[in-house]
Amino acid sequence: VYDANNVYLDISRTSTAFADVASTFNQRSVAAAAQALGSGNPIQDNILFLTAPEARNAFDMLSGEVHASIHSGLIEDSHSVRDAASERIRAAFDGVGASSVPVMTYGLGGLELAPATSENFAVWGRGFGAWGHLDSDGNAAGLDHSTGGFLAGGDAAVGESWRLGLISGYSHTSLEADDRASSGSSENYHLGLFAGTQNGNLGFRSGLAYTWHSIETGRSVVFPGFADSLSADYDAGTFQAFGELGYRINTASASFEPYANLAYVNFDADGFTENGGAAALSSGDRSSDTAFTTLGLRASTVLTLGTVTATARGGLGWRHAFGDVRPDTALAFAGGSSFAIKGVPIAKNAALLEAGLDVNITENATFGIAYQGQIASDAQTHGFSAKLGVRF
Repeated sequence: VYDANNVYLDISRTSTAFADVASTFNQRSVAAAAQALGSGNPIQDNILFLTAPEARNAFDMLSGEVHASIHSGLIEDSHSVRDAASERIRAAFDGVGASSVPVMTYGLGGLELAPATSENFAVWGRGFGAWGHLDSDGNAAGLDHSTGGFLAGGDAAVGESWRLGLISGYSHTSLEADDRASSGSSENYHLGLFAGTQNGNLGFRSGLAYTWHSIETGRSVVFPGFADSLSADYDAGTFQAFGELGYRINTASASFEPYANLAYVNFDADGFTENGGAAALSSGDRSSDTAFTTLGLRASTVLTLGTVTATARGGLGWRHAFGDVRPDTALAFAGGSSFAIKGVPIAKNAALLEAGLDVNITENATFGIAYQGQIASDAQTHGFSAKLGVRF
């Protein structure tokens, strides 16, 4: 339209919805929520002028999926506590594949180093570290996660054939979703109760544990015409219960133990509101429930390396996860309605690999190191733990 002095251009928006150009579940959820913010909101206004590929990238960056993926990372890392408790019970009963590093006990002479099988009250500790990656499922971005910490425990004989103990510790977890310019960290404080027995060749181990998490996240949202930097901090907790049955088989050269393990893990996170600009998200309390079954075989044998005695141990297992293996969460922009976001999934099936070596370095010192790996087609985790026993 024009007159003698001016040209007037009328612009009207096409009927194409934001969600029409989205290609994944998370993109469609964000797209609908962003469009519902209405004209005048900087998120909606800037997406209007993007190409389809640019819009899809914007939806991904706006999703805040790191808050759902954190569930997967911390649930995966929860095995460190139950593995330590279960191994200590196996060691107390001279179990197959357990560390033979001595423990500290209270004997007639006070505090002293004693074999792991001592019937006295025993205290012990182990340092551990692990790193892993959960692959993208085509919806949520891949997640790198790493954890390091220290666990300590004490246990005593109860009745004729049981041991009961406490485990506690601290660890730090780092999480990175590089494709979403998102990261997180968690300070973890662990406390648990464990028990077990050995009746002939049949062994049973079980326990309960709780971990308090203090989580911090940071992410950047950048697309043409828009940039924002967001951060949040909130608390969460992981409860787990676990049990295991194993049967010892001795041969002339080695010992073996087929075993079955069941673990239940509940992860609860408090609500939060991100600090930042228009892209800041808020969420209510969130929860994920996941269970793991494991079938496997452990083996150990005693070796003589010159004048040094060593115990070599290893294992192979198959772990199956079910329940909330693809955690989700409900998020919302300020003034907007909530939308669902799915995090990176936990591997449903994974091979477990174990290997360890305990070496009597000297007459008074024993050092033990162990490796544990979880290998799946779409995920992997590699972890190490170490123990040192020294008699003074």
